[in-house]
Amino acid sequence: MRFSTSPIIVSSVYLASSWESSHAFHIASPKATSLTSHSATVDKPSTEESIVKTIVLEKMSAGVSASKEYAETYGLGDTDAGLYAFFDAICQSGMALALKGQPFVLRKEEIAEALAGQNTFEGFFTMQDMEKALEDDFLDASRGSTDNRKGWKITAVSNPRGDSFEEARMTYEDVLSALEKGTVIFNAAGAHIPKLAGPCLAVSDATHTPNALNLYLTAAGKRTSAPPHTDKQDVVVVQSTGRKYWKVYAPPAPSLKPNADIFARGKGDDSLPLYSLEERGELLIEAVLEPGDILFIPAAFPHTTGTAFDASEADDTSLHMTFNIDTHVWDLDYLSARRLALRRGCVQDTALGQSREEDNRYVGRVNELPKEVLEDVMSEFPLGFLSDNPSEHATVDAVTQELMRVSESVDEATYGKVEESIWKETVERIREQGIELFDIHRDMYLAAIEEGRARDAEDAMTAHLDKSKRRTLTPERMQRLSLFRVQRYYEKINQCKATMAEWSYSGKAPSSDAVGTLPENWAFTMPVKVGDQVEADLGGAFFPAMVTRVAGNKYDVKYFDGDQEAGLDRSMLKLMAPPNLPGDDVDTSNMTPKQLKRWKKQQAKKKK
Repeated sequence: MRFSTSPIIVSSVYLASSWESSHAFHIASPKATSLTSHSATVDKPSTEESIVKTIVLEKMSAGVSASKEYAETYGLGDTDAGLYAFFDAICQSGMALALKGQPFVLRKEEIAEALAGQNTFEGFFTMQDMEKALEDDFLDASRGSTDNRKGWKITAVSNPRGDSFEEARMTYEDVLSALEKGTVIFNAAGAHIPKLAGPCLAVSDATHTPNALNLYLTAAGKRTSAPPHTDKQDVVVVQSTGRKYWKVYAPPAPSLKPNADIFARGKGDDSLPLYSLEERGELLIEAVLEPGDILFIPAAFPHTTGTAFDASEADDTSLHMTFNIDTHVWDLDYLSARRLALRRGCVQDTALGQSREEDNRYVGRVNELPKEVLEDVMSEFPLGFLSDNPSEHATVDAVTQELMRVSESVDEATYGKVEESIWKETVERIREQGIELFDIHRDMYLAAIEEGRARDAEDAMTAHLDKSKRRTLTPERMQRLSLFRVQRYYEKINQCKATMAEWSYSGKAPSSDAVGTLPENWAFTMPVKVGDQVEADLGGAFFPAMVTRVAGNKYDVKYFDGDQEAGLDRSMLKLMAPPNLPGDDVDTSNMTPKQLKRWKKQQAKKKK
């Protein structure tokens, strides 16, 4: 069952016009929530931020009763109810996300007033909770780099100390040691840590999207705890303990670096140094988050953090939860939908390229589009799109019309080659996939909640035992670890994504007078290059793989499960789709063998 309410869109036109007036991709006068020192803040929100805050707080206040009813339905707590109220307010407000979004800060006093005097976000998850989570489970974590001149790079927190299961487990001491060097990150923590599963369930149900939660731990005194970077998700930061200093900037013009992913700037090998933002960027927010505060950052907005405050002040370790609104992750945006529709219609994307499944659709020519077109095509589907009772603007028909409008504005030629029915078929298929992914995430969080209740019951039964030594997990308890529990849901997610890709490649090719010629055994004889999708011979059976290296007549591949094989002969590789044929008006590189055969038969009939 999906607990949902119908979104009511208010002031969306006003919000959009306000954003347009102040957030072009260029240098502008900062309108920031300002920081007077590292020990105190003075809130001076911009007009745009004030408008969004006011509407969200009003919607939170109006939704208090519904959020409590929701929490009671699933046996959740006050914090879960508060998060449901906040995220439901985001949906109800109709506020824009991603490039059209507006960052804002909500102070704990404002939140408490909106939630009828109650704000339980402060201290919801502490270092003591973290210690218990590590004691109860087999968790994994990463440590982020702290150089604000380079991209944010991630390394492992711990390495196994021996061959046994217990020696491989990460300890609380490992985390404390890593904190001396940088921020410790627990990705998808809501799936693994039962106490965080309830909040994830509430956020997913409130937004009607499959969402996730990351946990960030930073020791006090770090001048830079996260170098400047952008994220693919719209994120909501909830400060639980300690304090953290934030700077949030407007997105740099994508056209200045078109081959960079605007949703992953400052990550990996991409450079987004702080000085470049200080010199040429537009500072939107500069604030210190206290326990109980909330910060909203739209996708693609650069941000950087630190925990260095006055030496006279003793600070706890900063611990905050980041809830991700994952529309761009799950194809719930117009650029993803356009690519799927073109692929389904067997139309080559001559305008933007990046049409293969392994291509990053957020880099390249898309970043050279006019600002208005870029913002539209990068926009997400309305948050109520996957709900049982979507609002008028979030229905399949409404989203289809917007997809067609946006796709035509990107390029009329490719738009005109797609049969009209395919646009709606694509939107319907994305909705089907989205609902399936949503249900998988809900089941995953519900399973974590049940595991947490089982552990609480077991702890109550063993409360009289000596707790001075680390608990050794029993074989039965080991089988219930999140390491094994979560994996089956991830497998379902991967299968769901693979099914969508297969669907997009299995469309009916449009008619064409041009007919190419392929040898009968083209799958085993045509040239193969790095990146091609193939089936590779493994012990007499063929399995999906990708070519990773070509050396003369020998080929290295990486199988779908991550295994690799080197030095295969060409006869051991079966191409999944033929290369483009000379003179074709149809992109045959996206066709499956069955699809190509059907297309060729159609051409043969036309010649008779």
